[in-house]
Amino acid sequence: MRGVVFTGERGLELMQFPDPTPDAHDVVIEMKASGMCGTDLHQYRRPKGQTQVAGIQAKDGPVIVGHEPCGIVVAIGTAVDAREARIGQRVMVHHYQGCTQCNQCRSGWQQLCQEVPVKVYGNNEHGGHAKYLKVPANTLVPLPDELSFSAGAAIACGSGTAYSALRRIGVSGNDTLAIFGQGPVGLAATQYAKAMGAKVIALDISQPRLERAKAFGADEVINPGSTDPVAAIKDLTHGRYADLTLDTSGNPEARLNAIRSVKVWARCALSARAARSTSTSARFCCAGN
Repeated sequence: MRGVVFTGERGLELMQFPDPTPDAHDVVIEMKASGMCGTDLHQYRRPKGQTQVAGIQAKDGPVIVGHEPCGIVVAIGTAVDAREARIGQRVMVHHYQGCTQCNQCRSGWQQLCQEVPVKVYGNNEHGGHAKYLKVPANTLVPLPDELSFSAGAAIACGSGTAYSALRRIGVSGNDTLAIFGQGPVGLAATQYAKAMGAKVIALDISQPRLERAKAFGADEVINPGSTDPVAAIKDLTHGRYADLTLDTSGNPEARLNAIRSVKVWARCALSARAARSTSTSARFCCAGN
């Protein structure tokens, strides 16, 4: 099969690789969709010869990229239980593998495993930009028939990140939520938050993104490039500030403004690119503005 490899300094190449066969606890997935993520740009733009990308040690030799895989199971290892996977099953992939035994791994946070170097499919292990992908069966997430493979690829990383952050800060229909950044993750958060009943204030310096956020249900939009976002949020909330804020931009100034824009005892989630996680959320209790 052919797979996409980032060769450094904005270069890529289609290379030949053997078709994978599953080890005992693995499955092989035939790819139907494999998404591109903002974190892929770290690999795409890296200097040639760089051995670490976003804090993750690179694997020797060429590695197939793509960490938002979605497809159909076509081969199963001998030790894979039928409850874990079956031939023909539609699946997404949680693209991390830790030791599988520690508290982090057993609670679903394999990307935070502290016991072994974490495998990140599409980064230091082969990813989804090829015809087939081999992964451990415990990384699979069933894809309902109602969802397309393209939707599954989006959910596998960016959209799933947005939903997880909203769940962790406890969004409800009682809340006004300000979302800083309306890229793919921010726009997904805007849609989810509206579906959860929240009033959404969407912020971005790109007018087309603000227009898309409005089309996706945002109640108000703010361009921080031309307006003081903290003052604007204070005005829109009649001086109370936001109940919740979420920063998906990773911009230092936006993160500060996300914290400054919340009311007393509010919660704020910040997207983060750390050594062992492409995106996570942090909670803060803010005593004031």
